[in-house]
Amino acid sequence: MLRALLLVVLALVANPGFAQSWYKVEVLIFARNHPASEEQWNTGLQPRYAAQSVTIGKPEASELADPAALARGAWQPLPQDDEVLRYMLERMEGTGDYRELYHAAWRQPIGDKGETLPVYVRGGQTLPTEEGDVPELEGTLQFHKSRYVHVDPRIWFNTAGSDERFYVDISESRRLTGHQVYYFDHPMFGMLVRVTR
Repeated sequence: MLRALLLVVLALVANPGFAQSWYKVEVLIFARNHPASEEQWNTGLQPRYAAQSVTIGKPEASELADPAALARGAWQPLPQDDEVLRYMLERMEGTGDYRELYHAAWRQPIGDKGETLPVYVRGGQTLPTEEGDVPELEGTLQFHKSRYVHVDPRIWFNTAGSDERFYVDISESRRLTGHQVYYFDHPMFGMLVRVTR
């Protein structure tokens, strides 16, 4: 009996799904319609982000997605009633200064950085280029937990200036605590993130 109990405990510890905690995540990424910046941007940047990731609404497409988490509805869009940032988005768009690039809410397990899949984001317009069509917004969000939940964004926005298209990015890691909304700022675009239990 004691041996069977020990085997169950070892199995639970060895299964990363049990070491992870579940969180509700909501992300809103927006473009500024009238960016006012005198900064000079490096126009030679190209998007670089995590190669292995999971897509909201299509998590089964990732071979690395945990089947147990998929069975519990991980990385599936939540109803609009569960979107706290929806009201903020409506007010922002009402000013005429912002437009939505990406907005989604979902639940997922978050554990150590090595065991939590990054989330792939893609949004905005589809832009024709010499190399083919590209999304206006693309990248990944890596959530992980030590004492607190952290997010490491690697998101890229394709924008234009002086008759030239180029990429700018948000790649500022942040510790997330409580039920606050966290703002990631850039002169060309921005992101709001909220993570709750």
